[in-house]
Amino acid sequence: MITDKPDDLQELKPAPALASAQGHVESVSPLQSDLTNSSADESAPSDGSTLGIADTRSTRARRWSPLETICVKNFKATKEASIPLRDVTILVGPNGCGKSSVLQAIHWAARSASYVLPKNTKEMISFERLDYVPSSDPLTTLHNGEMKSDGSSTPVEVIFTHRPIAEEVTQATVRIRAARNRGGITAYMDGGSAVTPYKQRYQFITAYIPGLAGLAEKESILAQPTLRRQAASGDAGGVLRNILLNLRSRRVNETDDTQGKERLRRLNELIRQVHPGVEINVSFDEREDYHITASISTISQSRPLETAATGVLQVVQIFAYLILFEPKVMLIDEPDAHLHPDKQERLIEALERAAPEFETQIILTTHSPHIVRAASPSARLVWMRNGIIETDDDDAIRRLLGWGGLDKAALFFIEDEDDKPLRAILRQWPELFRQISLCRCFGIDNLPRDKFLRGLLVDGELKVDAFLHRDRDFMTAEETEKWCRSFKTDRVFPWVTRGCDVEAYFCESEYLVALFSVTFDEANHWRNAAAQSVTKARETFLEKRKAVVRTLWPNGGSPNSETMWEEAGGKTPATVKGKALLAALKVEVKNSKKDPKLLDGFTIPSNFEVASDLKNLIKAILEPVATIKAPSGF
Repeated sequence: MITDKPDDLQELKPAPALASAQGHVESVSPLQSDLTNSSADESAPSDGSTLGIADTRSTRARRWSPLETICVKNFKATKEASIPLRDVTILVGPNGCGKSSVLQAIHWAARSASYVLPKNTKEMISFERLDYVPSSDPLTTLHNGEMKSDGSSTPVEVIFTHRPIAEEVTQATVRIRAARNRGGITAYMDGGSAVTPYKQRYQFITAYIPGLAGLAEKESILAQPTLRRQAASGDAGGVLRNILLNLRSRRVNETDDTQGKERLRRLNELIRQVHPGVEINVSFDEREDYHITASISTISQSRPLETAATGVLQVVQIFAYLILFEPKVMLIDEPDAHLHPDKQERLIEALERAAPEFETQIILTTHSPHIVRAASPSARLVWMRNGIIETDDDDAIRRLLGWGGLDKAALFFIEDEDDKPLRAILRQWPELFRQISLCRCFGIDNLPRDKFLRGLLVDGELKVDAFLHRDRDFMTAEETEKWCRSFKTDRVFPWVTRGCDVEAYFCESEYLVALFSVTFDEANHWRNAAAQSVTKARETFLEKRKAVVRTLWPNGGSPNSETMWEEAGGKTPATVKGKALLAALKVEVKNSKKDPKLLDGFTIPSNFEVASDLKNLIKAILEPVATIKAPSGF
């Protein structure tokens, strides 16, 4: 007889009888694997054999009410996040915000709890014995620290709050600290009768799907403890065929394979909701086969399962886990990673239909606007940032999603339809640019007004910063200040170009000198000659001034535009639109035997910086410093 030695000694039984009175199933030690392997043929799916283990849980252990919230504290990137749940809950937010940390913590807590014996409140579990650890160095997963063993130390904590029954709120709390020898963890549980369903190893309370990189080339029949251990780890690549075979086969309490066939049929039905025309088949002949055969069929052909696209395999894994293990909570990390947008939308629709059917609550993380847009109003959206919940206001999240603001630190509303010159400028500072979502407004009249920006408020505040670009369009310094002051919403930062528009930055003498290695005299000669060649410059100047006067001086009092033109010297580089000046400059550059294509591509020399005024504004707002007053737009 093989024994394991936690705090309380418990006897491990041979594989066919691994379920105790509470359904408490232990994984198999290396020595015991000889016993289980010898019975592999008895587990093969033939007319007289079964796969799976018997459900011997008590009535109390089977009792389950849906979860209302799950609160994760002190784990990796997550400081404290209380996730409100529905049948389907979608976590959104930028990289590093704690979305994946939430899923890992929930799964780790649930799997650790399953090792606690029914009458105990804690269990010391070695890392070798745990079927899931969230890191190669689990004790360092404490938020901003390292786990310790003493009872007063900060634990990783997960609180499962169930929907009230007869107005009584029930909670199961799992706390994880380092074991005394630091070779494992100690899981502590409290919550009265609410903890009973967690203290069993027959049913997976949680199933975790972090993504599937591909399949093992071959799979042999695995003993149930080995299969369940690897499936619980989240790594299905080496056991997906076994999972499909178990799903298809007769279970311990079934008289024939009718229900197995129905499970496979249902699996294919769910898969086809995402990938139309696809069907999965699995077989194993215990008299002839050493490896499990699994195939994927379409209308035109059938081929081995391992040749299927990763996006197809991940969908197969999700629904196979759902049908075989029937988890109470399914945790899916970024299922959109390998799916076409159309398939992403199909997947969330299929998951929403499947969740109530299988009495499962699904929590998934995503960066995909397609998944969020396709989710029905009954799905819960939760926006995370910096390890905490920003909001679970569905309407606000959907509004921000439309501008691409959910996984960015700032929205940048730009006046122009053509954003190429501004993108060229922002690419100079990749660390800043990665935090920004560009929103083209197709003209100054479409640039958001203050009232519109207030519509993006979440819980009374703008949760992302908003930059507003406006071309100067020959405004005076006073007019520029006046326009910037018209925005009263907090965290809104206007930016007015130094010249008349963004293209004017690429017409400045300093830029031309750096780009073409010419003297300032030659660069200025190009600029003046180009300005003189621009047609209708005066008309354009006066039209732009009319728009400025209409917006900023509705009651009169504006400077005289004709006088401004004359005082500026008439047609000069300062009174010509940058777009027109840049086009004329290309002719001058070509006439000087230089390459005008450098101007076409808004090329920026490595030793030169364009629009440092914009960089200074963005850095002041986005970098983690003390509260800063917004610059005035210059």
